[in-house]
Amino acid sequence: MRKAKILATGMYVPDFVVTNDLLAQVMDTSDEWITQRTGIKERRVVYDTYRMLQRLAQAPDKDAFLKELYERGLDGHIDATMTTSDLALAATEMALKQANLTAADLDLIIQTSVVPDYAYPGVACVLADKLGLTSTPTFSMNQGCAGFIFALSLADQYIKTGTYNTVLVVGAELLSSFFEYSNRGRDMSVLFADGAGAAILVPAEEGEPSGLISHHLHTDGTLLTKLYGEVFGTTTFPPVVKKKIDDDRVRPRMDGRAVFVYAVRRFREVILECLEANRLRLEDIDHFFFHQANTRILEAIAESLNIPREKIPVNIDRYGNTSAASVPILLHEACQEGRLRRGDLCLLVAFGTGFNWGATLLRW
Repeated sequence: MRKAKILATGMYVPDFVVTNDLLAQVMDTSDEWITQRTGIKERRVVYDTYRMLQRLAQAPDKDAFLKELYERGLDGHIDATMTTSDLALAATEMALKQANLTAADLDLIIQTSVVPDYAYPGVACVLADKLGLTSTPTFSMNQGCAGFIFALSLADQYIKTGTYNTVLVVGAELLSSFFEYSNRGRDMSVLFADGAGAAILVPAEEGEPSGLISHHLHTDGTLLTKLYGEVFGTTTFPPVVKKKIDDDRVRPRMDGRAVFVYAVRRFREVILECLEANRLRLEDIDHFFFHQANTRILEAIAESLNIPREKIPVNIDRYGNTSAASVPILLHEACQEGRLRRGDLCLLVAFGTGFNWGATLLRW
C-alpha cells in the first residue's frame, strides 16, 4: 500500500495585530491577566475586527456601541472585507508555490473551519471557486480545533488507496468576528484569532522513509455543551432571528475549567495511545506539534509526560488560538525556520469542540 507524505506547507495570518493592552481598553482585563492565564501577548485579526476594536476602545458608551454594531453593523455596513475562504486561499497559494504546483494539479481539497463563509456551500467549495477549479472534489469539515488532524487522516486514506495523488489540506479560521468583545464575552474573545495553514500531500517514493504513519481519532459528543456556538444552527426556529441575539444565544459558550481538564487528559491519552500502537517511547519523538490552545495546557501536558520543553514549539504568544489553523501554522514555521530535519519523528496532537481530539504520527 502506498504511503502519503507532506510535500509542502503554507500559512497566512492577517497584518492587523491586537495586543492585550488594546483588549484592556474595551473590557475589564489586563496584559498581565491574559498572559498569566493563556500565554497570549498578541493575536492577528482581519481588518474588520481591528477597525471595530479601535472604534470600541474610543467609544464613550461601549454598551451602546455594541448594541448598534449588532443591529446595524459597523457604520451601517455588514459586508466583510475578508472571509474564511480568503485566509484559506492565501495559505494555499503559499503551499502551491513551495510545491511548484498549480491549483490544477490538485486532485482533492479537504478544508476545515469552525466559522464558514456561508451556511452553505462549505468553505472548500468557495476556495475551489477562488482557485478557478471547476471539477476538483472538495470536503468541508468542522471538527473544531482538531480539524487539521482529522483532515490529514482523510487525505492519507485517499492517497494510500491510490484514489488521488495530490491532496490539499487546509485549516482556516476567521474567529475574531464570532465573539463579543465585552466583559460578558471576555472568556473567549481574549483567546481566539484568525489565520490559516495548509499542507499538500503526495505519495512517498518507494522505500522513502518520509510519510504519515498513523492516526488516532476520538470524539465525545456527550460533552458538547462545554464548548459550542449556536449562530445560524437549527437549535432555534427560524435559525436566524433577532430574538436569538436578544436572548444572547449567538455568543459562543465555553466552560474553561472543563476544557482545560479534558484537554490535558485527552492529550495525554492519545499521545500514549499513538506511542503504544507504534511501539515507540516518548524520547523517540523529535517534535511535538500541539494545538496552541493555552500555554497552561501545554505546560501541564509537558509536565505530566516529562516532555522536554524544547521539543514543544510554541507560537500562541504571537498568534493566539487559531483553532484548526494552529497545527499547520506551527508546522509551517518549523519548516521555514529549519528546525525539521529529514527523518525526524513528529507527533501532531489537537483537542477541540465536540469534544474531538486526535494525533497524527509522521516522519518528516
